[in-house]
Amino acid sequence: MLNNRAAIIFDFDGVLVNSEPLHEWAIRTSISHLGWTFTREDFYRHIVGRGDHNAYRRIAEWNRSQISDEQIHVLLKAKWDLMARGIAERRFEEQPGAAEVVRKAHDLGPIAVCSGSVRATVDPLLRTLNLRDYLSTLVCGDDVPNMKPAPDGYLLAARQLAVDPTQCLAIEDTPTGIKSAKAAGMFVIGVAHTVPRDMLHEADAVLESIAELLNPSDY
Repeated sequence: MLNNRAAIIFDFDGVLVNSEPLHEWAIRTSISHLGWTFTREDFYRHIVGRGDHNAYRRIAEWNRSQISDEQIHVLLKAKWDLMARGIAERRFEEQPGAAEVVRKAHDLGPIAVCSGSVRATVDPLLRTLNLRDYLSTLVCGDDVPNMKPAPDGYLLAARQLAVDPTQCLAIEDTPTGIKSAKAAGMFVIGVAHTVPRDMLHEADAVLESIAELLNPSDY
C-alpha cells in the first residue's frame, strides 16, 4: 500500500502521536479563567484538525461570548506555553507502530508531515519522538493561509517535495484532514485512531491503526 506512491505525507496529531488529549488539556486550561467549557464530542468533531484560531472562535460561540483577535492571541500564547510544558512532562504517547512506519516509509522515498498545529508544538514533539530527521519537509498550520479542510498544507508539502500531488499518499485520522488531502488530489488512507472508522468513509482506504501498514505485503 505504501510502495506505489512517489511520496508519503503524514498528518501528525492523532496519526503519529496521541497528542489530542494534550491539546484538549492545554485549551481547557487556557480558558479556565473565563469559565468557558466545551464537550469532548465537540472537541473531536469541530476543533481537532481545524487550527487553534478556529478552536477559540468556536468555543466562544458555544459559550455565547464574543472574542476579539487580541483575546485570541493571548489565549494562543497561553496554549502554546502549556503545550511546551505538556511536552516536557510527556503528556502524550506515540501511536503504536508509528515510528516504524515512518522509518519504513523513509526507506521507500521522500516523506513529509502536514499538520494543522503550529510548528512551535509539532517540531519539538517530532524531535522528542526522534522522527524529525526522517522528514524531507514539515508543513504546519502557520505555514499556510487556509487551514484544513482547505488543501493548502498538502499542496505546499507536495511542492516542497517536488512531487505531483496526485502521486502522493496521505495518512489522516479525521474527516477534516481527509477532505484536505482529497481536495489536493491525493490518495488517502484513514486510520481510526481518533474517531470511529465510519466517520472516515471519504478516505480511499480505512485501517484500524497505522500499525497495519507494517504488514510486509504492503512493501
